[in-house]
Amino acid sequence: MSEDKALGEQIRLLERRLALIQAVDQVRDLTVQDVQAMLTALAGLITDTLQADLCLLSLVEEESGELSLKTIVDRSGLATPEVLETIQERTEQALEQEQILSWNAGDEAALQKLPHGVIIPIVLNGERLGAITLANRNRPFSEEEIILLDLAEDQIDSALTHARTYARLVARNRELETLYRVDRLRDMGLPFDEMLTAVLRELCQVLEAEAGFVMLFSDRGQELELRASTHRDFFTASAQADLIRRVAHQAIREAHLVERTALSPQVRSLLCAPLILHDTIIGVFGAVNRRGLPSFTHQDRRLLHAIISQMDTAIFESLEKRRLRRVLERSVDPRVMEMLLNADQDFLRGQRAEATILFSDMRGFTNVAERTPPETLVARLNEHLEAMTEAILAHQGTLDKFVGDAVMALFGVPWPMEDHALRAVRTAMQMQKAQQHLMEHWVRIGWEAVPIGIGINTGPMIAGEIGTLRRSDYTVIGDAVNLASRLCDLAQPNQILISQATYERVREAVEARPLEPVIVKGKSRPVMIYEVLAV
Repeated sequence: MSEDKALGEQIRLLERRLALIQAVDQVRDLTVQDVQAMLTALAGLITDTLQADLCLLSLVEEESGELSLKTIVDRSGLATPEVLETIQERTEQALEQEQILSWNAGDEAALQKLPHGVIIPIVLNGERLGAITLANRNRPFSEEEIILLDLAEDQIDSALTHARTYARLVARNRELETLYRVDRLRDMGLPFDEMLTAVLRELCQVLEAEAGFVMLFSDRGQELELRASTHRDFFTASAQADLIRRVAHQAIREAHLVERTALSPQVRSLLCAPLILHDTIIGVFGAVNRRGLPSFTHQDRRLLHAIISQMDTAIFESLEKRRLRRVLERSVDPRVMEMLLNADQDFLRGQRAEATILFSDMRGFTNVAERTPPETLVARLNEHLEAMTEAILAHQGTLDKFVGDAVMALFGVPWPMEDHALRAVRTAMQMQKAQQHLMEHWVRIGWEAVPIGIGINTGPMIAGEIGTLRRSDYTVIGDAVNLASRLCDLAQPNQILISQATYERVREAVEARPLEPVIVKGKSRPVMIYEVLAV
């Protein structure tokens, strides 16, 4: 070869390499926002440039670290599953060794129809990104073609790294936007079920899922119940509902996200993640059937976790408010209930507090009951209890319980108040007045007048939700409670008795006269008591 001819060949090779570099750069610039589109374009470019019969591009999955075939350009029509499996094994070997591997005729039975091949690992700064594999039917790849392929790898590795970085930024931005929208939904003040449904619609949109659902444990924490869903059909069919529930229980048992695929023709893919707050599982969030894919993606799982991170506290707070409302809604004034719901405190947990307790009881009611028809007795008793309740709630007290004709009320718990003793005394005065009106009415209609006696005491006690999973109530316990009950037993008809502790708190606002100290059960010394005359 003459010197001019050799120089011309070198120029041709340089031009071919430069053209390949420019072509790869152009593909990268046009497809940086779509890794799959980039791989497809690059595979086509390499196949055309090297006149190959088969080109495969494989990538290492960021999540699993496994090599996954992403793009195939097959101009031979010979890429059978057996051929692809054999080539994939060779590709994994080349990537593991981080060196170019090739094969020739006779190496593998599966490659008899594609006897010539070469594999170039894609590695950048020690990170294994994937591999390029080429195969031919009739000719081996020349040294120049392998150099071109190696040159292409030098451009592709940086392009993939750039594309992956871009994809991560896009995913993170999408995650932040999702969190912002979920946060707005959470803070809109929607009713609990509406909030869950709105968040599930957002979940389905960002995950491209056919349905989303939330299951929460029942009030007593025993049963996992469907609380909201975007597609009720998945739960009306018992077979589908059972599949979803089994996976939900698995997520709860294992305390982490569970993904299942191909459960049934209707449930093709399923994600379930437990809602965990303060080491307590309160339910599960889930999504059913990823549109366009056989399973949910790594980014889908990240988004589900992100949404749960925004919702676990909101759901827990809503459940606690529901529990508070369930326990107290019949016991406190609506204004007090709103204050309790808006306060950043768990009032149902046991707490020590100083409060005032009021007991009232109808005097002689048992004897009257023995000579009164049941229907009349129930009607009169309900009238009495209604009047007593109105008086208690009017002064923002808490109705603790009815025990037959007896009434127990709390002041200063669960909602703290400085003037709890005075509120209790004013309530007692209103109760006596209301009972007087009732007795006048009862006498007019031919029924007996039954007066009440009231006892009040102030002191330290323990307050909280007390009971079992099947039945619990908000109440108080302690010696101060027992003394209030004893004073009620001592009170005469139409009389209000208060203890020394209560008197000390209300003496400036109440007219009361001291009575003889009394001995009460549980006390070794006489107890000072006062009769309230006026407020």
